[in-house]
Amino acid sequence: MKRISTATKVVDKFGANKPGFTNGNAVAGVPATDLESDWFDHVQEEISRVIEAGGGVVDGSSYTQLLTAIQSLIGSLSIRQYSITALPTADVGPIIVKEVCEVWRWSASAYFTGYRSPLCGRPMDGHTTTPLASEISAVGGTLSKTAYAGLWGYAQENGLVLTQANWTTNIGGHYFVDVDAATFRVPDLRNVFRRYSGTDADTLAARALGSYKADTLKSHVHGLGGNGAWVDASGTYAVNAGGATVNLSRSTLTGAAGTAETAPRHTAFNPVIHI
Repeated sequence: MKRISTATKVVDKFGANKPGFTNGNAVAGVPATDLESDWFDHVQEEISRVIEAGGGVVDGSSYTQLLTAIQSLIGSLSIRQYSITALPTADVGPIIVKEVCEVWRWSASAYFTGYRSPLCGRPMDGHTTTPLASEISAVGGTLSKTAYAGLWGYAQENGLVLTQANWTTNIGGHYFVDVDAATFRVPDLRNVFRRYSGTDADTLAARALGSYKADTLKSHVHGLGGNGAWVDASGTYAVNAGGATVNLSRSTLTGAAGTAETAPRHTAFNPVIHI
């Protein structure tokens, strides 16, 4: 933008080196500011180029073109909003998916091209009776490859697709199955605890992403103090305790107790996967 620079400008009207205009004062001998073509050209082009940048064509009969252009340009900087059921089929930049209140980006790989959440495929703790719009139940069900193309692409991209037989053997793992041309099976994450990948303490083997391992109980023994021996077939055990002999029956020893699994205290959530 050009500031007025004629000799009759008002010097420093808006601060140092910021001249302005005056209507003049004939009585006081102050002349009005002379105008110049360069200044008008600058004003015209500054305004016109905003209108054109906003997609408009300069129209001398309109008084709202600058306003419309500014509103359009502001809108283009805002993230567009779409329904999860009507996502764009081309890359229009980051979008907000209204039902899930997330910003999704365009994704492109050998297995999927389109919009999906950056959290796609993440196992989560479902805290509602039915899955949210951004979730599907992780209980081993089947889904459409078309309707859930992003999730199916995620499974292939990360090498998490097994045969049905291997999936069944490793049930509880974060694995998928290529059921047929139209559908795929999701993991069944019920009745298992999460564990981060790394070196397994028992086998020293690396735990891969999504892998499953059955529950284990640390190896241990229960012994009897003192010197003793079984006395008879009925199960009496004589222990020398402080010089005295104490007979213990098998019923006094530690026996099988507890439940079918070893598990810490925990809170159950519905198993879901982010789509």
